[in-house]
Amino acid sequence: MSMPTRALVFSTFFGICLAIGLQLVSMTTNHWHLSLGFGVRIYRVDSDDENGDISFWLWLLTTLGTGFGLLACAVAAFAAVLKSASAAKRGSTMVLPLTANISAAGAQVVACVAWLVQFYHYLIHNVLLTEHQQQHWYSTGLASLGYSFCLVVISTNVVLLNITILRYARRRESRDRRLRLEPESKDKHQAAIILY
Repeated sequence: MSMPTRALVFSTFFGICLAIGLQLVSMTTNHWHLSLGFGVRIYRVDSDDENGDISFWLWLLTTLGTGFGLLACAVAAFAAVLKSASAAKRGSTMVLPLTANISAAGAQVVACVAWLVQFYHYLIHNVLLTEHQQQHWYSTGLASLGYSFCLVVISTNVVLLNITILRYARRRESRDRRLRLEPESKDKHQAAIILY
């Protein structure tokens, strides 16, 4: 594999590190859970699932999608380093970095879709306890997606950029291999004889 192709593959390592960082920040921020639109209160306000306002399965799908996205990103980072350091001339060695990046993107897309379904189907409506609703508190239409959702979306876009770079590197590698294996033409051979 040529040095420019290795550099392209290694650049995906930095992209994956950025994607991992964005996902970790999204999980550790205080805005991991959706802002339910409670507003500023002088006392603690709880939400409850007494009206079926929150789906455990969508929450679980969001969490698992983000977790598997992190795992796939770690595998993709390892694969990028191995591929860029490898001297193997086989084209099949590009399979692991591509598969890991595609898996990471797929898991993150699943997490984002589950997150959006949870938000628009359940959390955009009033999710306060009945007790608070009777006191004329409401949260309908006040909920917003937290920063963590935006960070996961950005992370997904970084992984998609990595996939594009890897596909270009694979195409470049196969073109270089084809040029190396192409037999010399008769004219080229005769021109070399004339020079001597």
